[in-house]
Amino acid sequence: MRPASVLMGWVCRKEGGYALPGTPFNPYFVNILMAGYDKEIGPSLYYIDYIATLHKVDKAAFGYGSYFSLSMMDRHYHSGMSVEEAIDLVDKCIMEIRSRLVVAPPNFVIKIVDKDGAREYAWRESVKDVPASAV
Repeated sequence: MRPASVLMGWVCRKEGGYALPGTPFNPYFVNILMAGYDKEIGPSLYYIDYIATLHKVDKAAFGYGSYFSLSMMDRHYHSGMSVEEAIDLVDKCIMEIRSRLVVAPPNFVIKIVDKDGAREYAWRESVKDVPASAV
């Protein structure tokens, strides 16, 4: 079995099982996106929902903003994207969320996971940075 698959299976069985309704303790009513890199297969992205259902995906989002960002990803995502293309797509998703979602988050952090590990790539600051006269 591949290392990322083993890890995700363990998370779903061990940690995710605690979140199932009816268990004595329910600390995790959350969805999770987990990214990793295996030497054999390259990058992987997994989506785990709040009841511990695991899906390996190429692109993902969750929450209210996902209704807007997933449509952007469906239109513009393709396998083998360069980092620049991926960042451009993330920026399109952020702009779509900011323009359409009434309660959009004020700031966004863009992170990259690849063979060199996980790292913070950039911040996208709030619309508050726009001068009042432009609003």
